[in-house]
Amino acid sequence: MNFEQIFGVTLSQVLLGFTRASGMIMTAPIFQSRNIPPQVKVILAFGLALVVAPFIVENIDFNQYTFGMAVYTLIQEVLTGLIMGFMVGLTMYAIQIAGYYFDVQMGFGMVNILDPTTGTQMPLMGQINYIMASLVFLAINGHHTVIVSFIQSYQVIKPGMFLIKKEAVGVFVMAFSNMFYLGFKIGIPIMGSIFLADVAMGIIAKLIPQINVFMVGFPIKIILGLIMLIFFIPVYVMLIEASFSNSGDTFKMMRLMLKHLH
Repeated sequence: MNFEQIFGVTLSQVLLGFTRASGMIMTAPIFQSRNIPPQVKVILAFGLALVVAPFIVENIDFNQYTFGMAVYTLIQEVLTGLIMGFMVGLTMYAIQIAGYYFDVQMGFGMVNILDPTTGTQMPLMGQINYIMASLVFLAINGHHTVIVSFIQSYQVIKPGMFLIKKEAVGVFVMAFSNMFYLGFKIGIPIMGSIFLADVAMGIIAKLIPQINVFMVGFPIKIILGLIMLIFFIPVYVMLIEASFSNSGDTFKMMRLMLKHLH
């Protein structure tokens, strides 16, 4: 029995699906976590390849391709998956940026911790925001939406049809700017409240010079920031849920990008 008789699809279809799935898993939220062993990621990519293989139009046969043409086609598939995952991951980066805004205002700007999921350093409040966003992402089945979008991507970009157009660059710039906008929108309540606290401290320093406002202001801003964070958590959850929903800006941008990549 050959491969096609066992799995019901050709080796070319599985290989094309595996390369695109591998690229997406390397950059998509949750899937790219370093807590997931590489072996599990490979198995997951292979499983997605078997699922998506019947949706791949069998117009590519690597037996008729030269080695260079086959490698070029597979690189196109990997890039497609990388871009898909990265577009979804921009929302996670926006939430981390919001945490950086918190830290600077609350006095934690010099405190960075190691994020075990990415292996990079991030602000203290950024890590809290990232964990909260990950929980919301899983709660609303955002990982399911990523998989469904991956399957639907073959209706937009067929294997070997990857091509970066100038419109795609414009979509990327727009998505990148929206990342900072979302981070600012999440961070503005705490930033605004701490700014008002700084103004109040400045007035007190003028009225009562004997008070060391610099030393008193640190704990006040930390306590105020944490209280405002607790108070606005429901609002943050709503913003994150709206961004990661099937009709949210995150997946809209990803689908728009796919339309300009062929």
